[in-house]
Amino acid sequence: MTCPGFGELNIPTLSSRAFWDDCDEDEIPSTEPEKLQLYIESREELDKAISKANLLLVIEGPHVSTFAESVLLKDSKKLAGIPCKKSSLHFIASNGTLIAIVEEDLSKSGEITELLISEKIASAPKDVFTLSIKPKVDYKSENIAAVQEEITFLRSLGGKVNYVEPLEAPNFICGVTAGIATWRCNEGLDVQVFLAYTDNVALDYLAAKPVIKLLRDLNINCANSYHFNKANDSHLYM
Repeated sequence: MTCPGFGELNIPTLSSRAFWDDCDEDEIPSTEPEKLQLYIESREELDKAISKANLLLVIEGPHVSTFAESVLLKDSKKLAGIPCKKSSLHFIASNGTLIAIVEEDLSKSGEITELLISEKIASAPKDVFTLSIKPKVDYKSENIAAVQEEITFLRSLGGKVNYVEPLEAPNFICGVTAGIATWRCNEGLDVQVFLAYTDNVALDYLAAKPVIKLLRDLNINCANSYHFNKANDSHLYM
């Protein structure tokens, strides 16, 4: 698989500056920001899961944790917290599936990508799928009318699902999904990238339908439907 030249990997460098309140702009902070780390439940369990994993799903979006935890985590075990909002890493032993749920935060995406790579979470599984949940207003197309009435529609880069159309320029992916996909591409490892553009990034029953169909068609165990609880989320139709 050739690298399609997509994605944006935002890796912080030592030359980057952060400014705090009460800090003069010419004053160099005396301490470096603390490096992000996984909140590992058990090192032994994490290492065992990685050694047995044959599939990794990285699902990322602004409010993705409620949806992902509801439909994807049956019979799973939590391996670690990912240091970004409600993000977490889980393992389903019965089918060797690692699931990384990432609440989107582009300021941390580079470091989180590095964590998943350094722990071999990104490299150990043979099959890797990334899925980005994005607001539909981000999608650019000369034929935007073709998708205007759809609540959620899918696009892919290197995807092998025949009904999902390829992502066209000038659209792009960013965040942890882009970092993992780009790194696997550069290492000559297989990866399939999917994007779900939706009117409702929190996902409700209707908005989630194409996403659930895609997951099931990728042979990822998940619920048949998603019963969204409005009382638990205030981000409906942003």
